[in-house]
Amino acid sequence: MNIAMFSNLFAPVVSGSSTQSAALSRELARLGHKPFVVTARVEKNSPAYEEIDGVPIYRIPAVRLPRLPISMNFPWLNCTFTLSNLGRIREIFYRHRPEVIHLHNHMFDLGFSAVLMKRRHEIPMVITLHTMIRHSRGIYNMILYPADRVFLRHAIVKRAEMLICPDVNMEKYAKEAFTESRRVLVPYGVSMPEGPDDGALQDLRNRYQLEGKRVILSLGHVIELRDRREVISALPSILRVIPNVSVLIVGAESTDKPRRLAKQLGVEHAVIFAGPVPHRQVKNYLALADLEMHFFHQDAREHTSLGIASLEAMAAGKAILAWANVNTYGQGMLRDGSNIVFVNPNEPTRLAETVIDLLLDYQKRIEIGERASQTIQEHFSWESVCSKTVGVYKTVLQRSVA
Repeated sequence: MNIAMFSNLFAPVVSGSSTQSAALSRELARLGHKPFVVTARVEKNSPAYEEIDGVPIYRIPAVRLPRLPISMNFPWLNCTFTLSNLGRIREIFYRHRPEVIHLHNHMFDLGFSAVLMKRRHEIPMVITLHTMIRHSRGIYNMILYPADRVFLRHAIVKRAEMLICPDVNMEKYAKEAFTESRRVLVPYGVSMPEGPDDGALQDLRNRYQLEGKRVILSLGHVIELRDRREVISALPSILRVIPNVSVLIVGAESTDKPRRLAKQLGVEHAVIFAGPVPHRQVKNYLALADLEMHFFHQDAREHTSLGIASLEAMAAGKAILAWANVNTYGQGMLRDGSNIVFVNPNEPTRLAETVIDLLLDYQKRIEIGERASQTIQEHFSWESVCSKTVGVYKTVLQRSVA
């Protein structure tokens, strides 16, 4: 099957949708399908064309947009929708003759190009909804909600034959925002991590002075909705009991709130900002970690999902602390105290007590991590996720010829 993957975000951009679209393309190619990727050339030193793991990657010219508060200062916003780029995409389509279009994210402008290609070539389109359009500041939602639920709904979402939702919370969003019944739950795929690079591991220990330290890893870009206020607020209490703790934050910084809070609380010496790193290096940071924790404070717990970073930490056999819907992936999959630890991030004292308990109980951490890894292997393997995705492709293709 020939599949056109559209994603404004793709390697070397580090984001959840970037890693997901790349891994899915790779797995499809491994199984004998013929995917190709159309993405934005966000980094000027990235090649306009290359083949990675048998997948052709076409990076079309893009204008990188400034960081804006309404987009939570996201550093990789870009624009590709031009007549010349539409001509480039048409040439790519004539070369590969795709049978189905798979769009990743509905809010970026490659969605418009995907819709136009769908019409021109009369082929079905599916969309993976990676992100809910919702801001932590209500005033911005007065702009974002109509843009999402009126304009994008009619211009892009309604044009798809099927919406792929990675969890139950995204399913609920699709139903409420777009009144869509054509949706299916396909969880994110997670690659079981390779062992760390010993040389790189020692380099990280030396660079951040982590020898003999207990490491709380916090994966993901530092944005308004994930600003690490919870772990930093709990850190003074943790340090009083375990003084050799370091919080290692890995991700691009779009807000300086955590730095200011760490300084205010006098714990800046114990907080390390590593910045964004290539996805292939995450395994080394995970190997350093005693546990992993990061929280979104956008919604109530029952509307909050685990991110890809949390799933990858679980795959690596790490105990993770989370604030999320216990039924995010279905009843009984996430079990508090067994394969995950649920906490209330708004209670820094209780949070600190839970972290201290885990850091002082090696066996408990190991057992939770082992069960977490087993959960990922059983339910989030790329073999399983790719099989379900191909099933979606076949369904929309059958409907298009019926």
